[in-house]
Amino acid sequence: MSASVDPTDVLVLVAVARGRTHTAAASALGINHTTVARRLRALERAAGERLLVSAAGGWELTAAGRRMLQVGEAIEAALATAPGRDNTAEQGLRGLVRVSSTEVFGITVVAPALTSVRTRHPAVSFELASVTRPTPTYGPAADLDIGVTRPPSQRLEVRRLGDYDLGLYASAAYLDTHGTPRTLTDLDGHTPIYYVESMLQVSDLDLIERLFPRRSSLVGATSVLAQLEMARRGAGVALLPVYLADGEPSLQRVLPEQARTRLTYWMSARPENLRRSEVLAAATSIEQHAARVLLDPGPATRRPRS
Repeated sequence: MSASVDPTDVLVLVAVARGRTHTAAASALGINHTTVARRLRALERAAGERLLVSAAGGWELTAAGRRMLQVGEAIEAALATAPGRDNTAEQGLRGLVRVSSTEVFGITVVAPALTSVRTRHPAVSFELASVTRPTPTYGPAADLDIGVTRPPSQRLEVRRLGDYDLGLYASAAYLDTHGTPRTLTDLDGHTPIYYVESMLQVSDLDLIERLFPRRSSLVGATSVLAQLEMARRGAGVALLPVYLADGEPSLQRVLPEQARTRLTYWMSARPENLRRSEVLAAATSIEQHAARVLLDPGPATRRPRS
């Protein structure tokens, strides 16, 4: 190192490594993004080498940056045990945890899981974003990312949350009018309800061609809850998560054995984020809630019947 390293600058690097952008780090630290950039430049001058490089989705640590990250985490750990700090286990969890998740899983699993953590640890806050897209190659900007495609990146820690089935559903009124399909071929005369094809980014969810290869039209929505509502109101036959749709009394399952697709929920995180106790607590709670919901769905999420 060519100069003395300021520990505060090292903590800024930790925040950028976790948030991947200057803006996210600034928000976490309560400073502005120009201060973040200035401190990082000072740290790199003191270290005498590049600590960060620009990559898709934000900043990535260099080999030197990863070594400096370990220094920053050690500083954080030391500060957590400093005199005058309340170090009880219950008071120790604090900070912001950002989670991105598919919509229905976010509502039925992630939201109650995060609420459970916050009930025990009021100093922890959360941001939950609904997304349906593959995890970026270099890892998510969020602390925890949940989707149905296993991220290929070796930079991430990946956990399997559980399997779930997709099935076909339609309202009784729709089936009375259009007939109940008895075979997959019978689906040719029905309108599928699913994602907007031009906007679907997840290959594991690209399933409509297999079930409705000769469809003449499609009713699309980026929201699964919107798809469910369209099915309830008789717009067509929807491909929906079974743990969601089975609890809808107005919907009937169609071809349950022939039109079944099994997918898996995966949770990924950057290892440096999982070393934060509040992120680890959130991840553990999500795993526990996922096991309960996917193994024993119980009442499904309901939409207003207005």
